[in-house]
Amino acid sequence: MKKVTYIFIVLLMSSTFGCTDFMNITSKDTITDDGVWISPSSIMLFISNIYTDLTGPLYTLDGAGGQAPDVLFTDDFLQLGEGNSNKWNLFDFNASSAPINRWDDCYKTIRKANLGLAKIEVSAVLTDDAKTRLMGDLYFMRGLFYLELLRFYGGVPLIDKALDRQVDEIFYARATAEETLNFIIADLQKAADRLPVTLVDEELGRATRGAAIGMQAVAYLHAAGVIDAKYYKNAADIANIFITGELKDRYSLFQGGFMELFLEEFEHNSEVIFDIQFAYPYRFTGTQTVFAPPEPGDEGGYGWGKGNVSQELVDAFDMKDGTAFDWGNPEHAKAPYENRDKRFYSTVHYNGKPWKGKILYTSQNTPKNLELKSNPNGMYSLSKPSCTKTGYYMGKHMNEKVVCGYDNRGKGVGGGHNYIVLRFAEILLTFAEAENEVNGPTTAVYNAIKLIRDRAGQPPLPAGLDKDSMRERIRKERRIELALEGKRFLDLVRWRTAEEVLNQNLSACLVTYVEKEGEIVPTYQVIKDVCKKAFIAPKNYLWPIPQGAINKNAALEQNPMW
Repeated sequence: MKKVTYIFIVLLMSSTFGCTDFMNITSKDTITDDGVWISPSSIMLFISNIYTDLTGPLYTLDGAGGQAPDVLFTDDFLQLGEGNSNKWNLFDFNASSAPINRWDDCYKTIRKANLGLAKIEVSAVLTDDAKTRLMGDLYFMRGLFYLELLRFYGGVPLIDKALDRQVDEIFYARATAEETLNFIIADLQKAADRLPVTLVDEELGRATRGAAIGMQAVAYLHAAGVIDAKYYKNAADIANIFITGELKDRYSLFQGGFMELFLEEFEHNSEVIFDIQFAYPYRFTGTQTVFAPPEPGDEGGYGWGKGNVSQELVDAFDMKDGTAFDWGNPEHAKAPYENRDKRFYSTVHYNGKPWKGKILYTSQNTPKNLELKSNPNGMYSLSKPSCTKTGYYMGKHMNEKVVCGYDNRGKGVGGGHNYIVLRFAEILLTFAEAENEVNGPTTAVYNAIKLIRDRAGQPPLPAGLDKDSMRERIRKERRIELALEGKRFLDLVRWRTAEEVLNQNLSACLVTYVEKEGEIVPTYQVIKDVCKKAFIAPKNYLWPIPQGAINKNAALEQNPMW
């Protein structure tokens, strides 16, 4: 059903989200502003168009657009040596040149949501039930976009109605961060009160009650770090709705494989609470083209190989027996990619990994090329654009069945997998973190983490951890479980650890094949400071409001030190 739905939507408005009303739409190329509100089907197109806004300013891994903070700024993944990437690693920009402009994009969508809420409430063509449902969609989206503004800018102007320049004051001052949080929670609650618990197939991709409640937990967890620790209790209570409350058993951890969890063939599985819809060939993501390694041994290339996993993230994955990986351990150092946490193999492309029916080499030479001749695409090189700079590529989100082509981005090829915004594992981690902060390492905390570690084949956490030790274990678990899903940067911000973590330069692993005692074997050398990082506190904990917005609105105050 999803594929059929996309045919209709793309022909009409390049929209994304399915609904039964879409099947009754009369085909036309454009809809005027006045024409939007004259029929249920055209109103649904308006709602669908708002959902598509999620893929630009909020949730994307496509670093080519400069939109992904986990790609540009964290200690897990890096771009190096191209464009402004070095400046971004050093936070070397200003209010006129920031690589991420959430401000304008978010307010554009908020204006649309406000217009939709006003028009739908008085609509004469919609039933009361339809009004309730569609307003639920819009409250959810408005809350989501204000949450993004809060996370990047702090307190922001709160605009809750469609403004008329002729009669309304259009230049608002900033609300406090706490006022902004309360507004977000209220919007998400209005959404939760109006949205269904489950969706029929034709509606996949729209928000549910679970999505609205889950994003409340996300908002409270962020607020606990940046506004007031009292919000940890709210985060724990809301997340617990999924564990022991009304949404118990509605969601569960997907058991069909950790890599498979993110692939198109398994989307809408039991773990997904909210995701953004893609469907090849009607609408596809460029993530795989941008970040996938070039075809192993093929100069023609497969992906662009832009951005690479850091050695720091690789080292964070434990051994499968639960002990920490240690380069000082001779057995670990001899074979660093063996006997690791199962999630490592689904998250990272590393030297010697089977990929697309071949062996992926990220080394500086291969067993057949001990003379170190010119490197094929994809192998280690600090100078060749399509070569890994760290010895690794992104593995999560990569599908062996997808053929992108090095020079084919935007030409009808790419991945069709949905982008998961919120899944049950994150809810478990949110509950564990917040509950530990409120009550310490209770049995409920241990149980939540155990569910995640059980799926990964990892042993339970050791008994008897104190609150501080449990905090560190939860943070590490979150880093591993949610790696490369766009969560890391905001975690470092709310933990207020970015000033420590992001002032540590990142490392790589140089793999070289040598001949020893008649046998060709790989050797491993950690290369320090392959990427310089910098983070100024407290300045970089918030982003600069774009200078264009400041110039237009005299009531706006810029964030400190920008």
